Parts: sequence; C-alpha cells; structure tokens
Amino acid sequence: MNVHKGVTAAVMGATLMAACVGNIGGDADEDASSIPQAESCSDEAAFDVPMHRITRWQFARVVADLFGDSVQVSADFPGPLQGSGYSTYASANPTAHSEVRPIMDAAEAVAMQVVDLVPACDADETACARDYLQQLGTRAFRRSIEDAELSALMAVYQSAPAESDHAEAVGIAVFAMLQMPQFLYAMEDQPEAEAEPVALDNQEVAQRMALLYWNGLPDDELMDADLADPSVRSAQAARMIADPKGRAAIAGFVREWLMVRDFQSSVHEPDVAAALQEELSRNVAAALISENGFTELLTSNRTYVNSVLEGFYGLPSVSTGPDDWREVELDPSQRVGILTHPVLMSRFAHGEAASPILRGKFVRMNLLCGDVPAPPPGATAEQDTLTPEGATPREQAEARLQHPTCGACHQLMDPIGFGFDAFDGVGRFLPDAADAAGAINPPSSLEGPFNGVRELGEMLAESDEARSCFAKNWLRYAIGKKEHAAESCSVDALSETLVNESNTIQAMFADYAATNAFFYRADESATDGE
Repeated sequence: MNVHKGVTAAVMGATLMAACVGNIGGDADEDASSIPQAESCSDEAAFDVPMHRITRWQFARVVADLFGDSVQVSADFPGPLQGSGYSTYASANPTAHSEVRPIMDAAEAVAMQVVDLVPACDADETACARDYLQQLGTRAFRRSIEDAELSALMAVYQSAPAESDHAEAVGIAVFAMLQMPQFLYAMEDQPEAEAEPVALDNQEVAQRMALLYWNGLPDDELMDADLADPSVRSAQAARMIADPKGRAAIAGFVREWLMVRDFQSSVHEPDVAAALQEELSRNVAAALISENGFTELLTSNRTYVNSVLEGFYGLPSVSTGPDDWREVELDPSQRVGILTHPVLMSRFAHGEAASPILRGKFVRMNLLCGDVPAPPPGATAEQDTLTPEGATPREQAEARLQHPTCGACHQLMDPIGFGFDAFDGVGRFLPDAADAAGAINPPSSLEGPFNGVRELGEMLAESDEARSCFAKNWLRYAIGKKEHAAESCSVDALSETLVNESNTIQAMFADYAATNAFFYRADESATDGE
C-alpha cells in the first residue's frame, strides 16, 4: 500500500502546520560564558522550556511504544542539526522545509507496517476505526485526544481511495497522525506574558517525564500517579530510570555529554570498535547504579571485556567468545574511568596521533563548563611556522603557548591535554611516555598542576565545579536549551544532590523531577535577552 495515495487536505494540513513552525521555541545556541548567574538562590526558578519537536530517538521509541518492537523505523526521520548542543535542544530540531519530506517518509514507512497490525473488525468499520484512532491518538498525543482532532483523523480515514480496505484506510489516518503537531511536538500550556509561572497538569508532567526518562510514552502507572506531589515524581523517576528504557535514555545523555553518541572510530578494527562501544555502555550502566557513581565514572579502573577486548588490553584469554563478558580490573594508571576509555581517546585525537588540544578542550568545556573561543582565521597555517619540521607534539604545544596570539586560548586547553600524553590516538597506554605532567589554568577552582590522568580524574571527582557542570549539562539536555540567570539556582540544587547523595548520579537524575523548576512553566518572554 502507498499511503501517499488519497491523502486529503487534513493530512496536508497537518504536514503544513508542522512545517510552518520552523525553529519554534528555540534560539541559536548561546555562548556558555555569556550566561550570568542569579544573585539569589532563595527558590528554584521555573524554566521557560521551549516547545520542541521530538528527536529521532524519541520518534523511534514512541513508535515502538505505540505499535510494538516489530515495527521498523527508517533512518529518514531527521536527526539533530550539527553544532546545536544536545540533540534535545529545540534549535537542533526544526521542522523547516528540509525536514518535512523526511518526516513524511518516516511516517509512511511506519504506517505501511501498521496496516498489517490493525485489529480485524466484525462490526461497523467506521466505529472500529473511531475506537482505534481514539485510543491511539490519546497515547500518541500524550493526553486525551480532542473531538476536533479525532474528527480530522476520521475524515482522512473516510476519504481513503475506494479500493482501500479498512486496514489500509486506518493506515492512511495513522500516516496523518504521525505528522500532526500534536504528535511531533511536546506541547504545554504557555503562561500569559509576564504572568507568574503556571503548574503543569498531570498529563503534561507525565509527558515531560516520559520523553526525558524513557524517550517515549508514559505508561498507565505514570499517568495515574499524583504527579503534583514532588515525592511521587521523584519515586516515579527512579522507577523509570531503573527500567531498561530508562537506562538506555540516560546512557544516551551520557554519550552526548561525552560527545560520542554517533561517533564511529576509524582507528579500530570493526570488531574492536563494536566491543569498545559495548564496554562503554557497561561502564555507564555500572556507574548509574553505583552509590558513588560520579566518582566511579571518572576514576574507576574496573571494566568489562570479552574475547576481543582481552586481546586489545593484553589480558589472559578467559572469555569463550565475543558474547561472553566478564568484569576485570585494569592497572589504575591505564584505566581512569571514562577519561581514558579508548572510545574517548580516539574521539579526541587525529587518527592514531594523540591531540592534547582536543583532549584538553573536552575537559575544559564538557567537564568544567568553561569557554574556549574559536581559533582566529589562519591559525592552522600560522601553527606550521612556529616550530621546525619534525618537532614533537609537546614542542609544538609549547610554542603555541608562548605565542602572543595563540597562547591565551591554548593555555586553557593544552596543559590539561598534556596529562593524557601516556595514551595514543587509539587509546593504548604508552608505558614509556616521557612526560604526562599537566595543569588546569585559570579560570577554574581546580587551578593547579597534576601528573597524569589518574590525578586529574581524582581532582574532577571531588570538585564542586565538575559536579555543578555535570548537573548543568543534565539540565540543558532535559530542558532543551541553555539556562538563563534566574534558572541557575536549579543547577546549584542538583549539584548539591550529588554531594548530599555521595555522588550518586541516579539520585541527581531522579531528583530533577521533584523540583519546582520541573513542575512549573515560566513565560518564555520573561527571560529573553538575559
């Protein structure tokens, strides 16, 4: 069946409504250093959460929740724009002209499969279609479907080509539903301009929680819970995180924080690359349930290996094959949590050659939430003139640091990156590395020297600055934008959760749902221009 055939004005109207939204609710990503801090943290400020389109991963999970895992989702559904911060940012997920056709194609691919899943109807087919679409729409829209919305879908069903049978006509209506703004966007009531923040209703809270913690739809338990109660929200969030869908969603955030969600290594053999990705997933999952997860994430020397990684790490052959995983402890100097994981080491390298610039920039920006300005035009060409041919990476870096133009920015990155000099671009430990002395330069509360990644990881794990940065990144991912000054109190509150809960990151993820900032919605115009 080609569900494009016979599409009526109702379908096209839904598509056009989605298309005309453009970049609704999302501003261009702003410089982290331009965000001032609130003068007082007497209370958690409500977020002005931009209305955002569901992400590629949310589309896949929602489709599975609606129709079952047997329905395959094509890769046509548009992914986030490059360079837009997190995949959840409203500005990363526009519905402009270039996105309309991929959304339509993805909806058609799903609808064609749904035709085979439509329940048989032994009575009035119109009544059967109405019941089916009413139940489906209520789930798909994450709230009770309105009469006008159901009538529009029924109009699509009834206008299907004469040769279409009942299931095919329902499929055309599903095709329309998957392109409607009510499905594509996480919609909430907006407060009046300059009005006080408004509390979300139960369905809106459930939608927020389901999209954040599951990338999908709320279940009956969540919908039936009293989500006005902060303790209930926290308990529900903990339940959801413990579910496999929750672990997958949280792992997705962590991978984006580490900038490796879609990264495919070119320096590892395919079997090694696949095993390293699985190892990283297991590392993140272990940290999530650990009582001291933040510290473990940044310092643990425990990891998981199969037969492939035993060879990669030079361990005794114990595993029976690539599917036989076991927990091991590596030399503490060779494994410092995720900081020295080969996926990260190869992500921040130039092929097999290590890059102190890229590794230092990652720590400065992603782990300490610092700012590193973009290089000036011609910086790469000028670098080639600073040192003679054949200079070592350390010699090249020292020349950059002494240069009047390059030095100011590279002081923020290169000295941190020097601490990784015992690891090559593949992530192999270099026991004969001559020098792994590094330093964190101002501005940072961690200002000072360190020797090797082990000391760096321990500094970060005990740092309020690093904890606050982790909480800040989680909030940015959760609300789909960078925080305004009035919202910085919620960052402080969540970073305090890490301290009070002995660095238990699962508690930080769950406790966000219990905050007033999560439960209330602020007027978007109230913080414009801050």
